[in-house]
Amino acid sequence: MTMTDCASCADERTAGAAFCEVCGQSLAPEPACPHCGTPGGVGDDGYCEHCGMLAGRERDHLETDCGEVAASVTDRGLRHHRNEDAMWLTTRGAEVDVVVSDGVSSSFDPDVASLTAVQAAGELLGSGDVSAAIQAAQVAVAELAASGDPRRQASNPACTIVAATVRGDAVTVGWIGDSRAYWVPDVGPAEQLTEDDSWATHVIALGADPEQAMRDPKAHAITAWLGADAGKITPRTGEFVVGDPGHLVLCSDGLWNYLTDAAAFAAAVREGLREQGTLISAARWLADYANTAGGADNITVALIPVSPAAAS
Repeated sequence: MTMTDCASCADERTAGAAFCEVCGQSLAPEPACPHCGTPGGVGDDGYCEHCGMLAGRERDHLETDCGEVAASVTDRGLRHHRNEDAMWLTTRGAEVDVVVSDGVSSSFDPDVASLTAVQAAGELLGSGDVSAAIQAAQVAVAELAASGDPRRQASNPACTIVAATVRGDAVTVGWIGDSRAYWVPDVGPAEQLTEDDSWATHVIALGADPEQAMRDPKAHAITAWLGADAGKITPRTGEFVVGDPGHLVLCSDGLWNYLTDAAAFAAAVREGLREQGTLISAARWLADYANTAGGADNITVALIPVSPAAAS
């Protein structure tokens, strides 16, 4: 019988064992660097300690599969060197709490900001108070500027946020920035439930031509965000009761930038659901759609089916 040594304590163990009986460490072979092939050479920062190339990080692609209740996927995309999006998805029976945050790339540690935001908001969403959850996220992200790397003080970590709760057929959403929530009915165009806090949205409200505004280089510049330099901000919220079956969709601009038309957005979501069969497969399909379209940004999408309450 072939024997193997534990890499941690050098004790000889029978091949096929999952963990060392002496030190408890995993006996599974460590993944090799995809560039140079060195086994176990990838450090905690995602770079190979042998060749120095970026081999990948845990947050490059993450999934949360809650079966038929909800699912979400976040992906690094094709152009960014790291995933600065983050997501939170929890369920309690048919109740759903979901948060999507997109780090502001021009700030320092935007990936830390987005992860901090979803954790702070997600932990409070169970109470059903979406506004309070987002305000807690703002406090937590703002505190990052005074902790950790001193460079955070010069360029405060910042991010956007969109959060939602589903309680039966009642949906509540809240947001700051340009991450979005949509209602996608079984038939017809999607309804955008959020309004972007962006330069383009602001000037269009003042009377600018929408098409011209969206072509402007400043179109996606956000006018509200989470962070120490965000000033006093109040989350905007909205709620509705579902009248017909459909899907609540939360996403970052890494997806909706490729599906700006409401009908096209709905068609893509329905195609993913129809062709893939499960929520998690459909969420993967939508992330792949964005990557196929260019993958210029990080991509996050969450899908939650919601139906009207049964008539009594």
